[in-house]
Amino acid sequence: MVKSEQIVHIAHVLEKFRKVIIGIFAIVIIATAAMYFQVDYIIKILIKPLNGIDLYFMTPVEGFMAKMKVAFLGGVIVSSPIITYLLISIGASKIDKKVRRLLYFVIIPLAVALFIGGILFGYKFLLPSTIGFLLDCGNDFMKATLSGSDYFSFIGTLLLTIGILFELPLILIALSRLRIVNSKMLKTKRKFAVMLSLITVAIVSPSLDAVTFILVTMPIIALYEISIGCIYLLEKRDKAHKY
Repeated sequence: MVKSEQIVHIAHVLEKFRKVIIGIFAIVIIATAAMYFQVDYIIKILIKPLNGIDLYFMTPVEGFMAKMKVAFLGGVIVSSPIITYLLISIGASKIDKKVRRLLYFVIIPLAVALFIGGILFGYKFLLPSTIGFLLDCGNDFMKATLSGSDYFSFIGTLLLTIGILFELPLILIALSRLRIVNSKMLKTKRKFAVMLSLITVAIVSPSLDAVTFILVTMPIIALYEISIGCIYLLEKRDKAHKY
């Protein structure tokens, strides 16, 4: 039976989570508004994979919406350090000062670096080949007339997905701290993880040749192996402290 103290604790956590969500929305809105003034510069970067193909807008508001989507993507990237801090702060108050310093000065910067690194990786290695492949699929029997709004939606989804995928080590370490996974389990599931990585890259960017495909997949597999190593060291430390 759930005790009244537990109900009160859950209510406090939910209230804090609600405030954090509101805070994240506010930060992203402010960052998006700020990035709107730099949107023309960001668009020049994002349309490079098109190699000169023009974008069009089909409705009077689509041009504005396309700029807003680009500004939103920039806003999420710029505000990612604050978003990460707010999310971690939900449970940070229950952690001792030593671990809290580790969260604030190591985990948060690492999370941001992985997220931005994933976005840069996606832009540099996945986006050009993916765009080229998708356009070539239709050029034999259609002429490309690309909607700017749809194009930037596609790019935003792709890059944010890769950015989140690069957070794999931190996600697995967090799950291990919650006793959901452990290093032994991850080792036994290594073949499954490699296969899943290959499938994910194939879905996100189906155009890669064999060599590039392997080179793109290697960082994801490396992140998985790093996760196993970190979790193993943490488990070893836990055992040492227990005895």
